[in-house]
Amino acid sequence: MRKKLTLVLTILLFIVGEILGCFDTYLFINRGSMVYPYKKFVFETLGEYSFNSIQNPDEDTFLADFNGYYGIAPRFSLQIGFSSSEKSRAEFKIDEYGVRGVYNIYNRMKKYYVDIILAHHGQFSGSEMFYHFSVPNMIYKKDLLFVIHPTFEIVLTKNPNKVENTFGGHCGVFWIIKDSALIGLGAEYASPQSGSIWNKRLVEGEVSSSLFLGGKIGDIMYIQSEFAKGLANSRDFGYAITLKILL
Repeated sequence: MRKKLTLVLTILLFIVGEILGCFDTYLFINRGSMVYPYKKFVFETLGEYSFNSIQNPDEDTFLADFNGYYGIAPRFSLQIGFSSSEKSRAEFKIDEYGVRGVYNIYNRMKKYYVDIILAHHGQFSGSEMFYHFSVPNMIYKKDLLFVIHPTFEIVLTKNPNKVENTFGGHCGVFWIIKDSALIGLGAEYASPQSGSIWNKRLVEGEVSSSLFLGGKIGDIMYIQSEFAKGLANSRDFGYAITLKILL
């Protein structure tokens, strides 16, 4: 029964998609914080397709991201990545980089975690630099997980010199199934749900909701997907899929 359930959810992953999430199947199924395990390396690749305007297919966009995570200490992990920024669906070019550190500041009996996330995201050629600070809160109640994640982002632009800052956040509730799969609902305001992507695409006050699915494949592979609907000042729909491999 457990294997059949995991297989069904895995198939569903390719039917629904995401607008990207700090929502992390690997960490959630293993009931951890946002800190990756000590001395463990995880590789991640993800892609997102956005239907910015259903009535105008030419406005559809795509982005791709490649990240490595490593647990430097029991309560601290580092992420380094490269990405093809959001652009026309027919374009692909590795033109951005990012680095993120996550530190666990509170752990109550492995049922309530509070982390601090600091991230920097830049362009190889461009005038914008992005800095992000956030404090994810994760509460485990039996097979349920509640996530509350306030965020703050600063965007520095040269030529002309300009500084923008945005407060936002996202939240979600998840049902963990047999420690091998999960399903959840999320909502966000001006806040990408993924630590993998920090850039200007969500700092204009976008609001969206999403359906999230994730599953474990064997012992070293995790796959997740989310389908997002824009609610205000946002793209119409978003779809993405993320694959994590433990090395």
